[in-house]
Amino acid sequence: VQDDWRVSNNLTLNLGLRYEAHTPWVEQNNKQTNYGLFSGAIELAGQNGNSRALYNGQYGIVDFQPRLGFAWTPAKLGRKTVVRGAFTISSYLEGTGTNLRLTLNPPWTPAEIITHYNNVALPGSTTDQGIVGAVAGDPYAGANLRVWAPDFQPSIAKQWNFSVQHQLANSTTLQVGYVGQYADHLAQPMWLKQNILNPNGTVSPGPYLAGNPALKNDIGAISGTFANAWMDYNALQAVLQKRMSSGLQSQVAYTYSKCMTNSGGYYGTWGSTQASPGMPYWQNVYDGKSEKGPCFYDETHNLTSYVLYQLPFGRGKKFGSNMNKAANGVVGGWHVSGLLTMHTGFAMTVNNWGDPSNTGGWVSRTNCGSSVSYPKTVVSQANGGGIQWFDPSSFTPVAAGHFGNCSNGKLRGPGLKDFDMGLQKDFSFGETRKLEFRSEFLNLTNTKILSAPSYFADFSSATSLGRITGSQGERNIQFALKFYY
Repeated sequence: VQDDWRVSNNLTLNLGLRYEAHTPWVEQNNKQTNYGLFSGAIELAGQNGNSRALYNGQYGIVDFQPRLGFAWTPAKLGRKTVVRGAFTISSYLEGTGTNLRLTLNPPWTPAEIITHYNNVALPGSTTDQGIVGAVAGDPYAGANLRVWAPDFQPSIAKQWNFSVQHQLANSTTLQVGYVGQYADHLAQPMWLKQNILNPNGTVSPGPYLAGNPALKNDIGAISGTFANAWMDYNALQAVLQKRMSSGLQSQVAYTYSKCMTNSGGYYGTWGSTQASPGMPYWQNVYDGKSEKGPCFYDETHNLTSYVLYQLPFGRGKKFGSNMNKAANGVVGGWHVSGLLTMHTGFAMTVNNWGDPSNTGGWVSRTNCGSSVSYPKTVVSQANGGGIQWFDPSSFTPVAAGHFGNCSNGKLRGPGLKDFDMGLQKDFSFGETRKLEFRSEFLNLTNTKILSAPSYFADFSSATSLGRITGSQGERNIQFALKFYY
């Protein structure tokens, strides 16, 4: 339900209320299993009193989402200023792919079953016959389990903004605003076979399988899905815009922002950015607070600007308005455009190769000091080449039975500067047909756009940690012809 209420001639309210009922995912024939974190038992969908979904049956049933907004034009400012604000709540499904779904658990998935049959010579068989001659062993031996928390729920996002827009001239406006967002109950994968670290530097098996010691020693890995991640975004935005007049249109937009989270990447995959991917799993499943850091797509400063200019030559233009048709076909109807993009580097984290501290987790971070230097020096070809973006000596290995103290997002990767230019001309053939010629110059200045530096530390051998060995986005010129009829 939504309505615009015009309270007065200079104040309008936007009021709305949305209701969504999210239901949990189920498999059509109940072919999925979950693992009881507290009971230590394998739970079959739709059996023994278990629900078909095997997690939160009230998943998002009560989900009211208000929308509030206003637009106010103060009369004392000559009606050249507009003040706007809005607030909304929205929810969404966890957005996972298929890689951590409960349908992949044994005994329903061939990938988890077929490797656990006895190793015998098998005769030829068809798909309908199954695996002829095989003797089934333990279906959970070495299998990987996916676990969903019983209280899993939809993600909730609260968004708000406030802006002031002022008309500087007939076709020019300046807008300055604040944008914020906070989201919680975000889906977060957990590596549940993590060991318990003792004060003396030794490790003990984790507690999640204590209810079933036999299964505990049997399975390979356990990847859990919880709804305990969050993100917080705040930004100052400014936009100077000139609408099309006298053949010129342009805009400059600047954003100063900060994004914080305790989730290192997109769920089920690594959050890929220009700088580095974020690790989806927590280093320590018992300490989500230590995962707090900048989002891996966080960029503090972002500036974009474009210009579109219709050259003032040809019929109906400032210069040559009465030129003949042949001359107009050559010099008239040209458009030139430019796009400038600049932003500072994304956040990134240095992680260990493997599990050198024997924590049993998916990933572990290194130790580091309070500051990290960025020499950005050129490495000779004899030493492997590239650019040493940050100093690898700032990072040290983690002792056995300990977690790394280097926080998420402590480093910043290279920024980006890119300028693109376009040139276009239209050739008209009557009222309904035209030929469009277009040339585009991508990265016109051929500015080097550095790739991500190496961010995995291997202290057992010579390392390329912090080194950039590639670049992308070299200058590209392309031409196109398009006929409209």
